[in-house]
Amino acid sequence: MRATVESESQAPPKDATYFSVPELAERWRCSRGTVYNAIRGERVLDFAAPGRRGKKLVPADVVRRIEQRMMKVFR
Repeated sequence: MRATVESESQAPPKDATYFSVPELAERWRCSRGTVYNAIRGERVLDFAAPGRRGKKLVPADVVRRIEQRMMKVFR
């Protein structure tokens, strides 16, 4: 029970300026691979050399645009 309370206090705020890929995976309840597919072609902040792995941050306006685009009924 205590771990739940601590993890909730460390959760990113809803009005964050930038979101990391793991934060978006938790927010959207999907895998990180799905997040990478969703942000493909979008403007993101990448802290890696070209062709290398690194931390990516997605601006909040891009997240809102993706969420609006993804809002549909799954059948």
